[in-house]
Amino acid sequence: MNNRTATYSFLIGAALLFFMAAIVLCTSIFFLLGIPVTAVSFWLAVFAALACMLAMTAVFVPLRRPTWLLALLAGLGLVVGSSWYISANTFDLSFDGQTYHQEAIILLKNGWNPVHDAPVLKPLAKPIEEMDNKEILSAFHLWINHYAKGPWMLDAVMYKVTDQIEVGKIFNLLLMAASFFFSLAAIRVAFPAKKGLGIVLALLLAGNPVSVTQATSYYIDGQLGSLVLIICALGYLLLKRYHTWIMLALCSALMLLAQIKFTALVYAVLLGCALLVLFFFYDRQKRWKRLLTWLAASLVITVLVVGYNPYVTNTLAKGHPFYPLAGKGAVDIMTSNSPHDFKGINPVSKLAISLFAKSENIATPKETTLKWPFTVSTPELKVFLSPDVRVAGFGPWFGGAVLIALLLALGLLVDPERRKAVPFFIASGILLATVLVNPESWWARYVPQLWLIPVLVALAGWEARSALLRYGSTLLVGVMFVNMLLVGNAHLLAQKSVNEMARQQLQDIKAANKTMVVDFRHFNANRVRLQEAGIPFVEQKISDEQNVKGIVSSRAIYYLQ
Repeated sequence: MNNRTATYSFLIGAALLFFMAAIVLCTSIFFLLGIPVTAVSFWLAVFAALACMLAMTAVFVPLRRPTWLLALLAGLGLVVGSSWYISANTFDLSFDGQTYHQEAIILLKNGWNPVHDAPVLKPLAKPIEEMDNKEILSAFHLWINHYAKGPWMLDAVMYKVTDQIEVGKIFNLLLMAASFFFSLAAIRVAFPAKKGLGIVLALLLAGNPVSVTQATSYYIDGQLGSLVLIICALGYLLLKRYHTWIMLALCSALMLLAQIKFTALVYAVLLGCALLVLFFFYDRQKRWKRLLTWLAASLVITVLVVGYNPYVTNTLAKGHPFYPLAGKGAVDIMTSNSPHDFKGINPVSKLAISLFAKSENIATPKETTLKWPFTVSTPELKVFLSPDVRVAGFGPWFGGAVLIALLLALGLLVDPERRKAVPFFIASGILLATVLVNPESWWARYVPQLWLIPVLVALAGWEARSALLRYGSTLLVGVMFVNMLLVGNAHLLAQKSVNEMARQQLQDIKAANKTMVVDFRHFNANRVRLQEAGIPFVEQKISDEQNVKGIVSSRAIYYLQ
């Protein structure tokens, strides 16, 4: 890296990445050794990240290293401190977050070891008093037992350290920050003469609407989007300068990506293979064999050590690493979550409809509504309170951005200097392959990497000699930036409002100085929120006919006595 901005950005991003990778790796090894979640993983990770940053500074910074170290520590302090503050002072009010995500985090923090302990069980019909008090019961037993646990490890370790469950959301923000810094490093290396361009594009890339709308929840798809962006940036940097530290960062990102969810493991393998092919054809020093060794070792550690549960345990117990979403007894989670008009049509058609439809969070029996590109309505913006908008989940203007990107791509294909666009088309093709391999690519949260493709097309257009193509690229970036701001602003305002409602409700309940009788109705994470607020409560079944109130943004109900 031949400029200070790229070097500084890479070092900050790598320190954040190594910190998170070390937590997951340490916790996974402890699980295999029979040790539950412990704060030791956190402190080992802090030491590892700082040691790596010191070692990388010795390699990449030739002069004034003490000054650089102070600047790096200041940057890390700002990023971590602001992320910590935001996470600690917001509630996760999402459906999945308040149900199985937080429930899994609580179980892990309280000592459940998914490798050695008995699996979580489905609630049974027999009375609680007839059980042996060792059984762990959950309506979400399938997801907790069999899903990938990387994000939950991070969150549970942070919960263990702070004893505040909401702080675990910090990793969404840290990964967004890391993706910004790695993107900035890659762009500054690729376009050293365009200083202002780097920050704008890095903000646009890292500000993926999926990541933004999930930033203060325990949803995990935003982390997937950030990690795919990190891998793309590191892959480019590795092609430009093959170095062990860049390779180690890449393998760390691939490992974290594969632990997010089942489809993420597929994405990690595809991205690793694509990079290997690029090295085979484009690396003049033929270092693809070394890359293959690194990637193979990373895959072994990712699946057999860090991913022992679920990938190995699922295979041994259920015959398929992706159970319960594949294999014998697979559960269909998509039919009821899909718009009715998606029934019986192919995945590409569903993706196309979703891109050019009105932004809505609908499922069967409702149907999608197509609209004119670049139009937007208040109901469309309000829907982005949710972290998992189903139809047109990238924002109300993203369909228009896709149209501009398609026109730009056609213009680049007929441009006399189209050879300049080849690298961008290759990168876009790789990302598009990871999108289309997912049969449910219509749902933005499942393919957050789709957001990156129009930006790559815009970069290719800026490299063209044609003024029309350059203007088109500027227009495309402007449209995507407006779209990002529309989604981000709508989500921020809505979250601010609902968080204030939740906070006020807790204050009112506590001020009443009464006991809260509550039926959580599977929103069990609210127990911890009430405990942290110092509110006494008892659990019991409550009927809707009683004079009850609902806990904000959940299905839990209560009354005071």
